[in-house]
Amino acid sequence: MCDTLAATPGATRDGCMLFAKSADCEVNEANAVVRIPRRTHAPGETVRITHLVVPQARETFEVVLTKAFWTWGCEVGVNEHGLCMGEEAVFTTEMAEEKDGIIGPDLMRIALERTRTCREAIDLMTGLLERYGQGGSAELKGNSHFDSSFLMADPREAWILETAGRKWAARQVRGTGSISNMLGIGTDWDRCSAVPAPAAAGPRLDWAARFGLPGVPAALGAPERQRISSSTLKRHEGGITVRTIFDIMRDHGEGYDPAAAAVHSGVCLHAGPQKDRWWQADGVMAADVRPSDTLIWLTGTSANCLSIFKPVFLGLDLPDLGPIPTETSDGASLWWKHEQLHRRAMADFHRVMPEIRADFDRLEDDFLSASVSARTGGPSSKRRFSEDCFRRAWEATDLWIRRLASRGDLSFSDPDYRAMWAAMNAAAGLTGLPA
Repeated sequence: MCDTLAATPGATRDGCMLFAKSADCEVNEANAVVRIPRRTHAPGETVRITHLVVPQARETFEVVLTKAFWTWGCEVGVNEHGLCMGEEAVFTTEMAEEKDGIIGPDLMRIALERTRTCREAIDLMTGLLERYGQGGSAELKGNSHFDSSFLMADPREAWILETAGRKWAARQVRGTGSISNMLGIGTDWDRCSAVPAPAAAGPRLDWAARFGLPGVPAALGAPERQRISSSTLKRHEGGITVRTIFDIMRDHGEGYDPAAAAVHSGVCLHAGPQKDRWWQADGVMAADVRPSDTLIWLTGTSANCLSIFKPVFLGLDLPDLGPIPTETSDGASLWWKHEQLHRRAMADFHRVMPEIRADFDRLEDDFLSASVSARTGGPSSKRRFSEDCFRRAWEATDLWIRRLASRGDLSFSDPDYRAMWAAMNAAAGLTGLPA
């Protein structure tokens, strides 16, 4: 389960394009942040993606990605041209592919590596979709398949692309836009493969009504999550800032209780013992995109409300995040080190989270303020700024880990919630956490 949004230049306070995605995965499905530089490839070269081998491009662009550790593709990414993209699982009437194809995360990475704009990306992605389909498992455990929707933005415009099997529809974003785990394009599509050109006479095809599976989005909390992101963007339209985007990514919805919520009804997902709540927010990437440059903000950690956004710059190596995390705790990667905070804080969520958030917000505000001048500096000053932000963020996180570790009263009051975390911690090899 995921949520992606964009605010086009006319909707933001500074006239920039703002984009973000909260990537939701299984509890121990660690997300890795990776930078892949621009590369030149030999004629006839191929590339192995998650389920297929496909022809490689002669040149691939630099990308910064947040990805599930086991997939070739990504949850969200940005390339050197300021093209940003996030992908959502959607459930349609056309999920009948009998052989492996290009799963949504792979389709997204291919587009980020090979295209400069939303329109180029749509042309490439739909061509690959029609050729290969999108069959194959897209989950770490089990063998689950779904179709995909995408929200993409470049420095000038944003688009939504939704798929149903090998069919697709696309709509340009006007002002602001957001997607969740459901088809959202109705009769307002700008391009649609299910309608021949020129369109036949008669009523205009309602894409979502024709291809969406009724009942599934509500069980996943998708309509409520999309309502939160969309309404908040609309409410702030004309004055949207990076801080606005951060706040949306941490929205839990009204009256949220992570132990008892029936469905994932907030953008900031936390796993629970209920049937459809075995995902959590595993990492966020946001981007402030301008014609001259792109500033990326990412957490690199789970639990948006317990994480700190840090800045990274295209063209520079990432700060040291430790080894690529897997589904087993390693004690060295940023993602798993942060789980020492996350899994303690969940034992006393309603009291601890606001205290942590107040500390972390002050630090983020410092980062945001300093970024205005930092992004105008040269490579060495940008590198120092990014590394310093990561260092300060970890120091603040580690301080809270030590505070919570010293509390002898930290425990889960809900027995089902306690059992869920005990099982997840054991599977990851984590010990010494609240019970």
